[in-house]
Amino acid sequence: AERVSNISQPRKERLTAMAERSRSRSEARSENGNGRSPSRERSGSPRREREDRKDAERSRETMPISKEDAAFVLGKGGTTKKKIARVCGAELDLDERDLVLEIYGTEIQRQRARNYVEFVTQQRVGPVHIDTSQHARDDLTVVDVPEECVGFVMGRGGATLRSMEEEWGSLMFFAQVKDSLETEGEKLCIFGSLRARRGAELKVMSAVEHKNPGHFVRGENLLECSRVPGDDGGDAWATDTMLLDDDNFSYALGSKGSTRRKLATASGCIIEYVGRLACMCGYKSERRKARDYLKWLIAQRTGPVSVEDAGDRSDVTIVEVPTESVGFITGYRGESLRRIEAMSGTFCFTDGSKADSRQREYEKLLIFSHDYYNRKKAKGIVKDKIDEHKDLRRHGGHRGGGGGGGRYDDSYRGGGGGRGGYDDRDRDRDRYDDRDRRRDYDDRDRGRYDDRRDYDDRDRYDRNDRDRSRGRY
Repeated sequence: AERVSNISQPRKERLTAMAERSRSRSEARSENGNGRSPSRERSGSPRREREDRKDAERSRETMPISKEDAAFVLGKGGTTKKKIARVCGAELDLDERDLVLEIYGTEIQRQRARNYVEFVTQQRVGPVHIDTSQHARDDLTVVDVPEECVGFVMGRGGATLRSMEEEWGSLMFFAQVKDSLETEGEKLCIFGSLRARRGAELKVMSAVEHKNPGHFVRGENLLECSRVPGDDGGDAWATDTMLLDDDNFSYALGSKGSTRRKLATASGCIIEYVGRLACMCGYKSERRKARDYLKWLIAQRTGPVSVEDAGDRSDVTIVEVPTESVGFITGYRGESLRRIEAMSGTFCFTDGSKADSRQREYEKLLIFSHDYYNRKKAKGIVKDKIDEHKDLRRHGGHRGGGGGGGRYDDSYRGGGGGRGGYDDRDRDRDRYDDRDRRRDYDDRDRGRYDDRRDYDDRDRYDRNDRDRSRGRY
């Protein structure tokens, strides 16, 4: 006990981070159900281990390419080449003078790079044909998009698909896909890692459901796409759903999807809204965090939120904030706290438990994230803000005319050396209380599904434009 008490605070934090990473690896192994980490899940035999070692050896190979294809593979400003390299994991170097593409990576990475380059060059002269009936691919997800939604999903000139590719680090295009039943039809192909494919897939499903309600959602159920051979995340990977009513839907979405993205970043889980279904995709521990965060967020609309097991959770850091500094930390209608969340990738709110004698002097700020270092960053920002507020109070708590500088939030309305300081007001009125929180979210989210405005714009995208884009994307 004496040795533990003498450990310095920085070392304690490092030991805590190491323990949490170990716990996360243990959770991943237990969720896999076989005692192995996801990265070792396939390493079951000596032969497989030899193959893994072979694949781990990186080497170079070259691929001849025509002048016309070279320009197509390069893309505007090299964007297509960078996209292929990001998805396959190999390094690509295109020599436009000698018309040679150099590929550096493992055997699997080089094979995928060749495949992706061939798919891209095929688009220049006609449709891409992919046969999934012969060989299983663990880098491909196929989505059957209704004909009337194809142009909507693509966007003008393929802009919408490219934005999805950029967001999820995937490669996406429409192709003629032959399945195990030997039937062939045009479908959307998504290449990339499992997480990238599932995130992009849910994004596409959200767009299709908006354009054609009922295609992917039946009541409270999500109709998932059929999987091609090899497209399997295992038993540990799944999608949970939660049905939202209209008010909670806009509240949980946020301006231009900001609240949804905040919860996804903090939980480490893919979160997307398909119709009125909140879809949470990932490993069990990620989905559990996402569901908890979404539940607490929605509960804030009607009153304070208390987390009973906060002290036992591995994804929360608790910071005691002096009661008089709470309003300064949260800012005017919560804007300062939201900036802290955005800067650190966390989800934060004050604990609504009944106050004891100490809690009359302090309030607990709960900082949630699956990443210890994100929580540590948020804690540092909050501590700096508390010190800043103490310093302001020590010097009178006001801004003096031309001598006042810009503040972290908008709570300070200086001017002429008057009583502009935040703490000269009624704190109970200006603190980020439940009424402020409800009004804040209602005003911020009244735009409803901001992405829907983009959808409405894309609805004007006529069939001729769609066909032209489809032919050249």
